[in-house]
Amino acid sequence: MIFSKNSKLILRHQKIFKNKKVFFSGNIEDQLPIHLLTIKTKIHLQKNQILKKTDDNKNITFYRQLLVSQATVKDYNTLIYFWPKNKSEAKFQLFNILSYFPIKSEIFIVGGNSSGVKSAKLILEEWIKLNKVDNANHSILMSGILINKKKFVLEKFFNTHIWKNLIIKSLPGVFGHKKIDEGSKLLASTFSKKINGKILDVGCGSGFLSVSLLRKSPNCLLTMIDRKISALISSQATLDANFFKGEILSSDIYSNVFNKFDMIISNPPFHNDLKTNFNITKKIIFDSIKYLKKNGELRFVTNQCFSYDFYLKEVFSDFFIMKKNNKYKVYQAFLKKRF
Repeated sequence: MIFSKNSKLILRHQKIFKNKKVFFSGNIEDQLPIHLLTIKTKIHLQKNQILKKTDDNKNITFYRQLLVSQATVKDYNTLIYFWPKNKSEAKFQLFNILSYFPIKSEIFIVGGNSSGVKSAKLILEEWIKLNKVDNANHSILMSGILINKKKFVLEKFFNTHIWKNLIIKSLPGVFGHKKIDEGSKLLASTFSKKINGKILDVGCGSGFLSVSLLRKSPNCLLTMIDRKISALISSQATLDANFFKGEILSSDIYSNVFNKFDMIISNPPFHNDLKTNFNITKKIIFDSIKYLKKNGELRFVTNQCFSYDFYLKEVFSDFFIMKKNNKYKVYQAFLKKRF
């Protein structure tokens, strides 16, 4: 079994958890939560992570909602939180969890130094006094006892942006939370003509691309997918704020998609946490043929410095750079030649 450097730090102190009831949350990267020996374990999954429980893991349960409640953490006295790359996302998740954990619970926070995990001491100073337990391979493990609680209010964590009279709502950790991405704006500017049919927004995030399309084409049938629950909630809030309708599904790229579409749109990420990774864009391109109708179109934006020509040639009869600026470009690809 291969464990991340953060999980290896936890394993170095696994005896601590043997007689504890442990609640896992945060950026869970591997199978550690189902292998760590505890009295009982609950694993909070906010993305489409795949953790495989065996018959020997009868004391393990999964929780797949964005927010926890008093009932969610009832009977748990220990939190192991894996710090994500996004500080505002960590603050959002921890404030929610700690507002329901009982006083005197033991809190463990682990993360890579480059992710800003050391800021947890300052962020949580009114809740808990964190001390270093261990560090290795540029990761650090901290712990402390919960001494204070505050009321959690979801609405306070939404950022609201306005773009061309559209209201964009976004929770921490969702792409475009701090500001609307310039690449997304470039892609949205290509929706100037009316678009009909069934549209799939892959990795919908805050819902910016979808409502930008619906503004010009309110009668199209839109499906929005993302693997993060916080993104799905943000997209729904954005739809509601602009009085638009669309279907929102939890899906890791196409994992939960079973229909065919006239167009697929996307602003795919090229990072996996802090590492550059082009696999998501490649999968969107290669697997799109299964989810596009015979004359279907794939339209996505990417950084100007990246070329996907080689991959597009493998799948599409026709493709172009539809629009570009000094930083981004929009690819337009067709399953069948237009002329």
